Amino acid sequence: MKDLSSIDDQFLRKIHQNIEANLADEDFSVNELAQNVGLSRSMLHRKLTKTCGKSASELIKEIRLAHAKTMLENNVATVSEIAYQVGFRNPSYFNKVFKSSYKVSPGDIKKGIKVSSTGQSKFFSRIKPEKHNRYGIFILPVLILCIIFFAGAYISGLFNSKESSIAVLPLHNLTGSVDNNYFVDGMHDALIGKLGQFSSLRVISRTSTLRYRDDQKLLSDIANELDVNCIVEGSVINVDDSIRILIQLIDVFPEERHLLAKEYKDEIKNVFAIQTSVIKDIADEIELELSDKEKIKLSKTRKVNPEAYKAYLQGMHYLNQGTHKAFEKGIQYLHGAIKNDPGDPLAYAGLAIGYGFRGHGELNSKDAFRLALSSANKALKLDPTIDEAYNALALLYLYKAWNWPKAKETFENAIRNNPNNSVIHAHFAWYHVLFGDKKKAIHHGRQATIFEPFSPAYASWLGLLYYHDKQYDKAEKWANKALKLKENVPYGLATLGWVCIQRKEYQKAIDYFEKLPANNCHWNTILGYAYVKAGQKDKAVALWNKLNKNPNEQNPYHMGIMASYLGFIDKAFELIDEACANKIYPTSYIVFNPCGEYIRRDSRYNDLLRKLNLPNNKTVLSSKN
Repeated sequence: MKDLSSIDDQFLRKIHQNIEANLADEDFSVNELAQNVGLSRSMLHRKLTKTCGKSASELIKEIRLAHAKTMLENNVATVSEIAYQVGFRNPSYFNKVFKSSYKVSPGDIKKGIKVSSTGQSKFFSRIKPEKHNRYGIFILPVLILCIIFFAGAYISGLFNSKESSIAVLPLHNLTGSVDNNYFVDGMHDALIGKLGQFSSLRVISRTSTLRYRDDQKLLSDIANELDVNCIVEGSVINVDDSIRILIQLIDVFPEERHLLAKEYKDEIKNVFAIQTSVIKDIADEIELELSDKEKIKLSKTRKVNPEAYKAYLQGMHYLNQGTHKAFEKGIQYLHGAIKNDPGDPLAYAGLAIGYGFRGHGELNSKDAFRLALSSANKALKLDPTIDEAYNALALLYLYKAWNWPKAKETFENAIRNNPNNSVIHAHFAWYHVLFGDKKKAIHHGRQATIFEPFSPAYASWLGLLYYHDKQYDKAEKWANKALKLKENVPYGLATLGWVCIQRKEYQKAIDYFEKLPANNCHWNTILGYAYVKAGQKDKAVALWNKLNKNPNEQNPYHMGIMASYLGFIDKAFELIDEACANKIYPTSYIVFNPCGEYIRRDSRYNDLLRKLNLPNNKTVLSSKN
């Protein structure tokens, strides 16, 4: 019979090696660790708690912290950079966890302050792979002692800093009328938004939870897919002059355990008080550590005009449908909300989203920009904590106004307001692309996929960011993930094509690019570039001629890029200057566009950058995020 201690030794060493191999990977989760060692998540949890009194997430965190401590002691980088290098998604969360474990802050370590011997155990960080079996006799006593230490530490609560993560599933409409669906959806969205404002909590975004609206999957399967610890389920029972909802909070692993099952009811005018009560109860049950600012924010509620609030929710319900007819109806409801209550910031935020995101299709671009900007500023003046207003304003400054300082300021304010805002992270990545900061671009791109794991757009954008950083294997991985989420998602196909071009697999790139939407100036420009690279310039010229016959399909920026690789360089600058003068998207991304290599070779390129108010490729704008 094999020595059980020896088996445990081998098991723990295997766990350590897997965590070490994935130290810097923010996406490395308990699910992946379990899969790597051939166990289910629940089996891994039981085996680890039995052998060392700790969960897998705690072990992953401990090893990351031990490496961070060593790096801090050697002063190899800033605190934020070290946090990212050891796999933490959020520097502020890293600071909080580090101080909880070592009783001193990361900054104190950099200053030379020593950690007491009673701080965090270094057991797992010190385990080395066994070179020869004869060394097992020396390792075993150490293992036994450390396991005893871990068990004691676990009982004493030394390792109580556990990352909290949560998903709020779509609420059930038990009001007896489908006409109340808009209200039920609005409550679901509001709970996610309020939870997202906590920096120590990872919250899955609305869009990724909607796929479970009518899903009959087990909660453990849903939690595995979303990589969360807790699930919130709920029902709206009554919506009339009063509102009545039932909320359940379930801790899923290792076994389902109800932490909260409570009914909330009040008048509609006190809907924010109801939402705040739900959020406070959830925060208490999962023992969430809140900052003083978060506590103050949570204590503030206001009454609403019931008719204005309902009109706002109906307006957002229609805007989210994304059609021309629904857009018009949504805008109408939002104006109705303002008529009912001119001081309601939510309705203005909704208008900012509507005009900002949909304006390019339904309205004159300049009118849409003006209306969106005005609405967003009114919303933030009335309430500086509204996500929708930040989203609209940041995107307007970045993509339309080209006001880089304002864009940066708005993005950073938005993240401070809601660290879980996937929209802001996804687009802040592209702000950093403009200034050559690839590391920060990838960080925010990854954050977006963490909070919105089922977004094919965000997955494909992350692939593009990895491509830009010449990490072609990762680019390919994320592009393929995007295509699994949605067949033929354009940026997924485009990323795979770009990777093929870097590998000089030109025909393979053409095959990907030919799947992109036809009669589209952007995608035709990319396809034409692949033709030129493959020595099929005649096909690229044919695309150029086709686009020139259809003015409605032209974009002067894309046409300029196409002219450049066809050899019409003067025409190229003429067209791109026109696009620049009119702030036509995506002219500013000439710094990124692979097709723009011929433009970037020309001496006039630096003049173009000055017009865009962008630095040259050697300049990187510093940022806290």
